[in-house]
Amino acid sequence: MTFTIVARDPKTNALGIASATGNLAVGGFVPHIAPGIGAIATQGFSTNFWYGINGLAMLEQRKSAESVREKLTGDDDGRNWRQLIVLDQTGETAVWTGDKNRSETAEITERDLAIAGNMLAHSNVPDAMREKFTMMRTAHEPFEKCILEALVAGFKAGGDVRGTTSAVIKVMTPNRLPLDLRVDDHSDPVHELMRLYVKTQDPEYRHFFDRLPTPDKPHQY
Repeated sequence: MTFTIVARDPKTNALGIASATGNLAVGGFVPHIAPGIGAIATQGFSTNFWYGINGLAMLEQRKSAESVREKLTGDDDGRNWRQLIVLDQTGETAVWTGDKNRSETAEITERDLAIAGNMLAHSNVPDAMREKFTMMRTAHEPFEKCILEALVAGFKAGGDVRGTTSAVIKVMTPNRLPLDLRVDDHSDPVHELMRLYVKTQDPEYRHFFDRLPTPDKPHQY
């Protein structure tokens, strides 16, 4: 039903999630981020929204990604219908894919990066996403662009077997304003998300965005 990348930039401690699905408003359910604390993506055949809320609370207590995954799924009798990605403040990652999720399912976990999907057109969708993300990072592209290009790569590799109708990118960095773009219902949501991202790079918009207050510069205008 959904393919998602969760990543951390160790240089800036930025946390990012990009996700797309063949259902409505993926951005309202899947991504959960707290800057400097961690990121959670909750999805699956029957998504448990509260994994995001409760998981971030545990990450704020400095629990590890693995312990958060174990606690959330261990306390949930419906865990076999869930898919979960956890990334903690140290960059460690953990994924859960319950065996009741519809095929194809696939997942990748490594330091500062986790990718997972269910009801995929092909099991190699996460591999295509990781390859693109790694290539973009090697080229020193902006972190948020790397995540978004990885989502596009997943879409091109087949994405959701039902087609794709909604997409989201959310990036949060300590002492910076967030990037938070959603396409809730569209015939081509991944490319529409990219179009919106490109608009955020317009010089006039950047001039507005860059003068807004941040936690370390609360009085700027």
